Amino acid sequence: MIKCKILLLLSMLLTSFFTVAGEAHVHGVGTLQLALDDSLLHLNLSSPLDSLLGFEHLPRTEKQKAAVRHMADQLRQAERLFQPTLAARCTLKTYSLESPVLETGKHKGHDQKGHDHEGDNHEGHDHTDLNAEFVFYCAKPNELRDLEINLFSYFPGLLRLKTEAATPRGQSAAILTPSKRRITW
Repeated sequence: MIKCKILLLLSMLLTSFFTVAGEAHVHGVGTLQLALDDSLLHLNLSSPLDSLLGFEHLPRTEKQKAAVRHMADQLRQAERLFQPTLAARCTLKTYSLESPVLETGKHKGHDQKGHDHEGDNHEGHDHTDLNAEFVFYCAKPNELRDLEINLFSYFPGLLRLKTEAATPRGQSAAILTPSKRRITW
């Protein structure tokens, strides 16, 4: 019965995710969906690159390339960015990062081969986002009550984070800011 509820919550969350994904691209505003499935906490982050890097085009200068590497390095340290309830004893299991600006690291769904970005005119391009997925294993998932988000400390261009949670306790949503960093369920 609990498995059925979790699957229902996950499907509702995914439906909500695709609704949010269709919303306007707003600089400074990201989205975070989370779902707890047994002992796995799934986090899906989407943000305009401008909120994380200060630009959205492929890096052109060494400074921009260094900024992309720094962003990816920060995101790979997800246990600093996302802090679940301590009593739940959660540890990062896997992650993936996806964005056209990433040349290295773990990412899925974007094959850099066969894409010639050299000389592209990026002034009229679609706005570019970063999509990331993080999966935490929680030794005591019943103890999981909240998630503190520290993204604002590492990415000052991120001003708001629209969050949605689907857990065995139900659904919740919150808009997080640099001064309000915790979603509770």
